[in-house]
Parts: sequence; structure tokens; C-alpha cells
Amino acid sequence: MKFPEALKKGDNVFVFCPSSPIFPEDLEKCEKAIKDLEFNPVFGKSLRESYGGYMAGSPEIRVADLHEAFSREDIKGIICAKGGYSASLMLDKIDYELIRNNPKVFVGYSDVTNLHVVFNQKCDLGTYHGPMVKSNMFENFNDYTKNSFLEALENEKWIHKNPDHIEISVLETGNNNFDEVEGIITGGNLAIIATTLGTWYEIDVKNKILFLEDVEEPVGSIHRMLTHLKNCGKLNECKAIIFGNFADCGNKYDENYGVMEMLKDFFKDYDKPVIYNFESGHAKPFLATVPLGATCKINVKTKEISFEK
Repeated sequence: MKFPEALKKGDNVFVFCPSSPIFPEDLEKCEKAIKDLEFNPVFGKSLRESYGGYMAGSPEIRVADLHEAFSREDIKGIICAKGGYSASLMLDKIDYELIRNNPKVFVGYSDVTNLHVVFNQKCDLGTYHGPMVKSNMFENFNDYTKNSFLEALENEKWIHKNPDHIEISVLETGNNNFDEVEGIITGGNLAIIATTLGTWYEIDVKNKILFLEDVEEPVGSIHRMLTHLKNCGKLNECKAIIFGNFADCGNKYDENYGVMEMLKDFFKDYDKPVIYNFESGHAKPFLATVPLGATCKINVKTKEISFEK
């Protein structure tokens, strides 16, 4: 899978909203955030659009932004402003050959998972599950998140480091005799991945490492989506699973049975490695950037995770 050249100081970076809208007063903050990274911001029309309250204009407007960003030679990267809802409306309107023939740095997460999956699979383009402008660069862009983002862009190979206070764990499963597992990493937001199943845009996890995270989903809902992935064969097809954070995913019926307790039950007979507490997802302010489409190696014994593009 092809990863474009890293962004350099002074490069033009296109910012657009693939999902939900931003507020007019956010435009100046978006400009400052990109300039603080020493890039030159170029704004898509979707940054000034809102339709139905949860869409950044029509899907045609957002696709036009995407096509402009990938077709312009002076644009070196695209960073999504935020996630939200409705990026899936773009999928049947995108010129995938345009994107395949003009690979560029592409960054986002959450609802943007839709675009990561199709760019990885249809365009052979490696992308970055990483910080978005409004979501992470206004007030929550701490050193850990910023350094992880720049490291992922600039390096061909690196070892992931969690924040010091968050330890990566390995769940006890039906087979914990693995020493190391390796595969292309794919995935993103669990709820979005579940919606791809049965469509032309279904995620392919065969012999890959599946990365999952989510936000504001009840434990019962997470349990149901994982069961759906299991029943579709996805959990059997992948080599291993890495769970990012699950922000604000509680259980109002029993506060003592949270996401971790459910996962321990769910995977107790699973015969592949399951990693938990990889610090990437919606929980703020710490967000590790994941290079989707890169080779991921997991040392199950030492809990070391590395990436190579």
C-alpha cells in the first residue's frame, strides 16, 4: 500500500468537512491550527456549509472538495476538520481512480473511517487515523498527540509509545501462546465498520490486524456490534485485534460491568491475540496516530507494537 511523502513545512494542506459541519467562528481557529503546524491552510467549501444540522452541505459539495484536494498538484495533504455523521453519503460519488492516481496524505477518524476503508481498499492508499483540526487541534493538541502525528507522517518505521500513565494490556483468551503477530492494520470506528458489512464498501480484514475504537456507545451496543462482526466471520478472518479507547461507553444497568469486563467474557475462548488500552480514539487529550495500511507487528509477550510503511 502506498503512503505519500511526508508533509513539509510550508506545504499546502486542504481542510474540509466530510461529515458534520463546523461553526462559522471555527474558521479562524482552523486557520491558526494549521499555521501552527507550519503548513499553509486551504479551505474547502464544506467548511462554510450546513444542511439538516448534521451535514456539512450536500454530499456533492463534500465530494467536490475531496476531488479538488486530490486533483490539485499544489495540495500535499488533506486533514479533516471533524467527524460526526454522513460521510457514507459520499461513497458512491467518489472518483476512486482520481485518488489512486494522485496519492496524498489523508488524516481523520471517527465517521471518517468510511473514507479510510475505501481509500485503503479501492485506491491502495495508506491513510492516517489521526487528529482532526476542530476535534483535536483547538484546545486538546497536547505534545503526545502532536508528536505521534508528526512521527507517523515522517517515519517509515517506528515503535508505538502509549502515554506513560496508560499501560497496554493483553486480554486472556483461549490461546495466549503467541509470541508475535504481524499484518496490515485496518479499521477505525467500530460503529462505522459495522455499517460497511454487506455493502460494496465492506471492510476486508483477512490476515490483517483489526483496530477498533468508539465513543458514547453503551456497553450493550458495543457487545452487539462485536457479535455482528463475529457472526460475519470478521473476527475469525483477522490475525489479531487492537482495541483503542472507548470514551464515555458506560453501562447504566450495572456500572461494575464495563467495556473491559464485557471484552474479557466475549474473548475468553478466542484463539488470537487481543490487545487493549492502545491509546487512540475519541478520549482526549491523548490520541496516537495509526497508519492504516501499514504493517503492524505485535510482540504479545512484551506488548510492544510497531509500524512500518
